[in-house]
Amino acid sequence: LRASSRKMASGVAVADACVTTFNELKLKHSMKFIIYGMDEAMKEIQVLKTGGKEATYDEFLKELPEADCRYGVFDIEYEDPKTKSSRNKIAFFAWCPDVAKVKPKMIYASSKEELKKRLVGLACEIQGSDQGDVEFQEVVNHIIRVSK
Repeated sequence: LRASSRKMASGVAVADACVTTFNELKLKHSMKFIIYGMDEAMKEIQVLKTGGKEATYDEFLKELPEADCRYGVFDIEYEDPKTKSSRNKIAFFAWCPDVAKVKPKMIYASSKEELKKRLVGLACEIQGSDQGDVEFQEVVNHIIRVSK
């Protein structure tokens, strides 16, 4: 039997559904965002929620809890400042509010790289600890900076 997930150095596994759901977002554009989180035992990263292709950035932000960590990806559409044409980039979000408990913050921090490595096609990473860090224009500005 093939395991449905692979263990990382942190001891946390990434469920295969994390990658297959990401590939659907990337290739089929069937959704706008994915929220990832740990299972209750903090042993596996799982897909917690997806947002349909009409979902908004505000809907994505509402899925980031005030006092707990999450990972997320969002297919961001923005206007390229040079060409004035519409562009799409997939941003990875590592959400760890300052008020989150220490253990989850440590587990999320040590597990992030393995999840990112398996999500091929990410344009950038956004680290957020409060809503100001993930404000839409800030994220777009970051994408433009790293896309040069």
